[in-house]
Amino acid sequence: MISATIIGRLTRDPEQQQVGQYNVTHFTVASNSTRKNRDGEYDNTFVRCTVFGRQGDVIAQRFQKGQPIIVSGELSTSTWKDKQGQDRTSVEMSVQNFSFTLQDRFQNQSSGQDHVEEVSDDDMPF
Repeated sequence: MISATIIGRLTRDPEQQQVGQYNVTHFTVASNSTRKNRDGEYDNTFVRCTVFGRQGDVIAQRFQKGQPIIVSGELSTSTWKDKQGQDRTSVEMSVQNFSFTLQDRFQNQSSGQDHVEEVSDDDMPF
């Protein structure tokens, strides 16, 4: 198991679906590299995230495209062939914890929005 913490921004609004008795929330986080590549530019890493239960409900309610987020969980990769027959690979995370970034917390407090409640892992199906 590879555990990681990622700080980035949502690339689109979170999407929810019902799988059996569980709510499942999907979203993608884009994280900027701290080093420049050979071309002198910063690379982005895109991580497809999945979260189950109450934590996913909170993410779907409180986060939207472009908003910063901190996620931690188990990383994996998925490979497939696209329509042109090219091999593709994506990085995926099963999210175990999440948090607002400090920058976002200060913005929420100054705009009068409520502080997010803590969510336990008891709703996790595994």
